[in-house]
Order: sequence, then structure tokens, then C-alpha cells
Amino acid sequence: MSQSLNGVISIFQTGQYKYPFFTSGDLESDRAVVFVGGLTNGMAAVPFTYSLSESIKQAGWKLVQYHWSSAYGGYGTGSLDRDRTEMRALVKHLRTQGVKTIVIAGHSTGSQNVIHYLSDPIFQNPSTAPTSTSATGGIMQAPASDREFLQVLKMNDYFDVLPQAEKMIAEGKGEDLMDAEFCKKAQFGDEMKITAYRTFSLAGKGGDDDYFSDDIPNEPTEPYAHSLSTSFGALSAPALVLYSDGDIPYQVGEIPEKLKRWQEASKGKLDYTVLKGASHDVCEPEAQVVLCDRVVEWLKRFE
Repeated sequence: MSQSLNGVISIFQTGQYKYPFFTSGDLESDRAVVFVGGLTNGMAAVPFTYSLSESIKQAGWKLVQYHWSSAYGGYGTGSLDRDRTEMRALVKHLRTQGVKTIVIAGHSTGSQNVIHYLSDPIFQNPSTAPTSTSATGGIMQAPASDREFLQVLKMNDYFDVLPQAEKMIAEGKGEDLMDAEFCKKAQFGDEMKITAYRTFSLAGKGGDDDYFSDDIPNEPTEPYAHSLSTSFGALSAPALVLYSDGDIPYQVGEIPEKLKRWQEASKGKLDYTVLKGASHDVCEPEAQVVLCDRVVEWLKRFE
């Protein structure tokens, strides 16, 4: 599959900025999959989106990929709240352009964006939920725990500075940058500016990014920021998890049991599939075929 797509580039307003988004697939469709990448990704940087665009085109859908402030190294000074605000702005813009069915999809930490969006309390009451920014469904591909990833790979630099990050947050300095020594290696060994808030959010037990760890409780429990009842149990729309079996060695616990817990908490709103032979970003052609077929099959419920 060629790493190129034909489509249209446009802009949408988010706050004071205008950001680009790229639409491919069936350009005349009123059904869209809005896709966001994970940490260090940018627009159109995830390998399987090229084959996904072609597959959903045949099914009568368009694929929308966009730039967001946390792209590349921007996540170091960002948050899931900021990401959600920008995704809302894009969803609202697409609604004004006549798109009626919008499924939000994310890769890796983009999956955290999806569940953060769908479990937003603003959407919990259908009678008062804002239709202009509501999503019809959500897809989480490679929803892995950053905390567990850092733990398994023994990336102790993050854990070593957690006390400092927590102290800064307690002092009201959560948006201040960590010290220069840590920032020189904060992006998995490369240099990146990162705040105390995002350091704790990614690596700390109870961080806002900590949705997918094995020890997340069923009900709200200190010190966790989320529980299964307030995340998967609060989904405002049907969702699909696509778990790469290449991620399993980098996570804690039994993945099949974890996925079952997520599904049970969702009260029937979550489906899941484990992609055999798939790496984190599904760069393997054979696994991409399975992924695309599963997505197309799942999207049929919205037609």
C-alpha cells in the first residue's frame, strides 16, 4: 500500500488558531471517521491510516486526520483536556459542513483522547448533551498504559522525578516545566519540554492519562483519577477496542481479562478484537487487512 492519499486539506478554528485537517476516502459521504494519533505522532503519521482510508472509502465513509497542539512533541506541555477541546472544535466544524455521523478514533494515547471524549460528563444525559459536538461512536486502537509501558521498560527517569512533579503540582506550579536535565531526555530519551502536570499525568498512579492500567479499580478509589465505572461505564456511544498483541509484553497483567473487565464495565457498549501479529502501530500489511475489515464491519451499525 502506497504511503500517499488523495484528498482535500482544509482548516478549522480552535481557540485563537486555525489548524489543518485532511479528508480522504469518500469525499461526498456524510459519515466520517475522525482520527488522532498518539505521543510523537503528527497528522497522517500512523501507518495503517493509508489502508484504512481506502477500506472505509469502499464502505461509503471518509477519513479525517488533523493537526492538534499535542502532535509531535507538543504533548509535553499539553493535556487530554486540551486535546478534547480541539477535537470538539473539529467535530463541531464538520457538523456545520453537513457531516451527520462522526466516529472518533485514536491510536495509542489517541485512545485516551477517545475515552476522555466519550466519557465526558457533558454527554451523560442524552436530553441535554450538545448534539453539535457529540460523537456517534469511538475506536481505540492500541489503548496501552503509558505508566505500565514506562514501568516494564524500566524507564526510571520518569519515576525518579515524580516526587518533584507532585510537589510542583501541590504548589500550584503544575504548568511549569520540569528541570532542564529531565527535559533533555523526556521524550523517550530525546529532548522535549514537559510540564510537571504532564509528567505526573503520564507516569503517576492517579494521572489524568491513566485510563488503561491493569490496576484501575471498578469504582472511584483514591488515588486513581479514573475508574472503570467512570470511563468505560460512562461511554456515551458504542466503542471498539483494537488491541495489538505486540503490545502485550509491554503491559501488566492478563490482557484477555483486562479487556473483559472493560467490556463488562461498558454495559454492552464496548466490542474488542485482539489483532494477532500486529505491532503497536500495525505496520504489518497482513494485520492492516484484519484491522480494516474489522473496522468496516463495525461501522455498519451506524449506516
